[in-house]
Amino acid sequence: MKTITTLKEALEKMKQLKSTYYFRRESEHVSIPESVGRELSENIVADYMSPAFDIAAMDGFAIHSEDVYPLKIKGSVYAGDQRAQIKRGEAMAIATGAILPEGADALLKIEEAEVKKDLLFGKNLMKWENVFREGADYHAGDRIFERNHRIMPQSAALLYSLGVEKVPVYKKIRAGIISTGTEIYNGMIKNTSAVLIQGFMKELGCESTFAGAVPDEYDKTKKMLLESCEKYDAVFTTGGVSVGERDFVADIIAEAGELLFHRAAIRPGKPLAVGIVNDTPVFALPGKPTGAFTALEMVVRSYFTEIPRAMRRFVINEDVALPEKNFEYIFFVKIAHNTARSMGREMKLFDGEYNTAIISASPRSSVVEGYVITNRDIGKGEQVNVYLFN
Repeated sequence: MKTITTLKEALEKMKQLKSTYYFRRESEHVSIPESVGRELSENIVADYMSPAFDIAAMDGFAIHSEDVYPLKIKGSVYAGDQRAQIKRGEAMAIATGAILPEGADALLKIEEAEVKKDLLFGKNLMKWENVFREGADYHAGDRIFERNHRIMPQSAALLYSLGVEKVPVYKKIRAGIISTGTEIYNGMIKNTSAVLIQGFMKELGCESTFAGAVPDEYDKTKKMLLESCEKYDAVFTTGGVSVGERDFVADIIAEAGELLFHRAAIRPGKPLAVGIVNDTPVFALPGKPTGAFTALEMVVRSYFTEIPRAMRRFVINEDVALPEKNFEYIFFVKIAHNTARSMGREMKLFDGEYNTAIISASPRSSVVEGYVITNRDIGKGEQVNVYLFN
C-alpha cells in the first residue's frame, strides 16, 4: 500500500517547491494601484527622510518641556503653515499634522490644557511627548520593503509616500488548467472544478487559462500535460488521481518528471498529487469539486501565499464523529449566533458519522463562512478554531 503523506509533510514539500519555483518569474513595472496583491521583485529603499520635520501628533499647544506654567500663548499654527517660532515661556496653539514651532519640544493635549485669557496652564511633559519626530518613519537609505513582499493597500500608500511611481513586481503566475475524465470531455457533467481553480487563481492575483479537457486515455492525458508544462508557470489537473483503473495522472507525473507526493492525509481531498514536469510544478487535484477545493485550501494555497486565514473561536452546536483516525478532517461550517454548524448536515448529506465521500462530491457543501480542522471527535458545546474565508 502506498504511503499517505501527512498534512505537515505535504506543507513542507510545498514550501520546498515554492523556494525553487515560485519567484523565478520575470519582472515588470506597474502603477501603484495595479501593484496591490503582487510581490515586489526588488528591494525598496528610501531616498529621503520622513517626516522632514517634527510634527504635532494631535491638537493642543506646543511648548518647551522645561518651562514652568503659566505660559504666554502666542498665536496658532496649522497643518500646511510654514514653521513658526516660540521663545522660552511661550506656547502656541497647534493642530494635528502641523510642524512643531522652533523652540518647542513637546505638545500639551488640548483636553489637558487650561486657558485663562492668553495664559496656558497644564501638566508637566517629557521632552518630545506627543510629537511625531522627524525621521521617525524612515531615513534616507533605509530599506523599507524586502524583495518578495506581497503588496497590501497600506504598502501601496507607503510606496506612494516614498515617491515610487512605477513599482517593480514579478509578472503574474500563468496557470494552465486541464480537466480529465470522459464524462467531462463529452459534456455529460459540468466542469465545476475548472471554474473553481480559475476563481482560486484570481483571488490570489494569478492568471489562469483552461487548457482543455481530455478523456480517460493515458496518451492523450500525457500529451496535454506535457504541452501545458511548456506554456505555463504552473499546471493544475482535476480528476484521475485516485486508485481506480483509469486514475493514471500520478503515474504520468512520475513517468514524465518527478512525483513529490501522492495522497495526503486530509479528508476530503486525499487523492492529491503534486509533482514537477518539464521544470513546472503540477498540482493534480481530486475530481470531486469539494475534494478539489479542500486540496487547494489546505495544501496548494501555501504555494501561492503564506498569509494565513483569519481564525476565531466558536462553539460547535453538534457532535462530530470521525469515521477513521490518522487523518486531518476539514469540517465546513456556517456561523450564526456565535456558533458553528455543519453545512453538510444541514443539507442532510450525512447524519452521525462525518461522510467525507458525499461531502467531497457536493459543491454546495463548501459555500460557508469557514472550516474546522480536526483529527478527533468533537462534542456538542465544545469551542473550536474556525478558519474564516471572509
